[in-house]
Amino acid sequence: MIKSDNLYSVSIILPILNEINSLKKTIKILNRIKVKKEYLVIYSKKLTNKFVINELMKLKKKNKTLNYYPQSRPFVGGAIDSGIKYTKNKYIVIMASDLETNPYELKSMIKKSQKNPNFIISADRWISKKGFSEYGLIKYLANFFFQKLIKFFFSYEILDFTFAYRLYPKKALKGYKINELRHGFALEILLKPIKKGYKVITLPAKWKKRVEGNSSITLQSYFSYLRVLFNNI
Repeated sequence: MIKSDNLYSVSIILPILNEINSLKKTIKILNRIKVKKEYLVIYSKKLTNKFVINELMKLKKKNKTLNYYPQSRPFVGGAIDSGIKYTKNKYIVIMASDLETNPYELKSMIKKSQKNPNFIISADRWISKKGFSEYGLIKYLANFFFQKLIKFFFSYEILDFTFAYRLYPKKALKGYKINELRHGFALEILLKPIKKGYKVITLPAKWKKRVEGNSSITLQSYFSYLRVLFNNI
């Protein structure tokens, strides 16, 4: 168990469409981590239904550290961008509310961050045994070759540049406006801080297919990674 540290605090950004049960489970697990934290649940005014909004209201009554806001820009990158603007604590966590990012792994990420306070801690599926579960062969191969393409241009000691499960010092992201609002944002907000001088520590992580809701990834989402890559070469 992580020791309580009043000097260490995290703002956890959780974008959501309608996967409310997975969000509840995620928060229940994260509540066991004994550090000061706040939850910023970012929902879509167009796609999140009224039932989920009502459930968020109930969650807020039970969790004083939870707040929910509509995203001001579209797509998942827009949700993360909106969440960053609301953060109050010293560190920022970006992760999913659908359990495709394993909430149990955040404890290790925070522990590593406490020992390395100026580093970005990035979950990495490619250094983990069985890092992908029910990912699909085509997606698996596409991810593999895209990571290799990124490594061709950047010699960083990172294997997984596109997994949106990370812990940042707040100053690495605060004040930055995300340009790529589709899934390519995950690559953008890793490359930009690295170029500013931030170092990255990677920890093994396991991706597991969601059991609730539908994936929002489209062909345009995949092209968004390429846009980010070639805009940063």
